[in-house]
Amino acid sequence: MASASEALKDTELVILATEWQEFRDLDPAEAGELVARRHIIDGRNVLSVDAWREAGWTVEALGRVLPAQ
Repeated sequence: MASASEALKDTELVILATEWQEFRDLDPAEAGELVARRHIIDGRNVLSVDAWREAGWTVEALGRVLPAQ
């Protein structure tokens, strides 16, 4: 993949499993315009859950319990 944007295009599910800063710094609203469905699993526990949810994403995380939406 050439970029995070290219990796997100038309996806049904995003799994964040890399420590690359480019993916950690994604803007949830902009990312939402690229995907087919706003659903992300944060495998690194690095995302701002509130920011992603406010942008319309369903957020799940590995190894931690998230507050109800």
